[in-house]
Amino acid sequence: MVRRRRSARKKKTVYTALSAKAPRRRGGAWVVLVLGALVVVNLYVFVWDKHSGVAAIRRQADGIAMTMPSAPLAPDAAAAQPAHAFAPVEGKVGKSDTLGRVLKKSGLSAADADEVIRALSSVLDFRTIRAGQTYHIARRPDGRVERFDLELAKSRHVRAVRDAAGDLVGEAD
Repeated sequence: MVRRRRSARKKKTVYTALSAKAPRRRGGAWVVLVLGALVVVNLYVFVWDKHSGVAAIRRQADGIAMTMPSAPLAPDAAAAQPAHAFAPVEGKVGKSDTLGRVLKKSGLSAADADEVIRALSSVLDFRTIRAGQTYHIARRPDGRVERFDLELAKSRHVRAVRDAAGDLVGEAD
């Protein structure tokens, strides 16, 4: 015959060693008091304070927006840059670098990098780019890319060259 197990009874804790009474439970009043103090501090910082409140930040932002010029200071952003800003760039592809990352590290804008990538997409499988390959970027005085060369191997080069129409065209040899 199989005996049925009885559920274990909950044992009562005896606090005779500490005192005759069970430990006192604190009410939720302390929690409410601390949370109330935090609310008051936040109200002071974000609403009541004249220097760090939301209204002060809004006034400061409106003041900055009013002092910002609506037109650029120089008629052409490239003309405002010094001549050495567009010096030729030479470098090597780093470990786990992509063509986009290489172009960004070289100081090209997103539009220029996109133009180079689109020009090379017809002549280059981008998965063949490896660490240690050298590249050279020549730029025009206006800042646009004139030529991008990438040495894939000693006898294999790809380049993007600006043609007479002003477009970058990909070439491979």
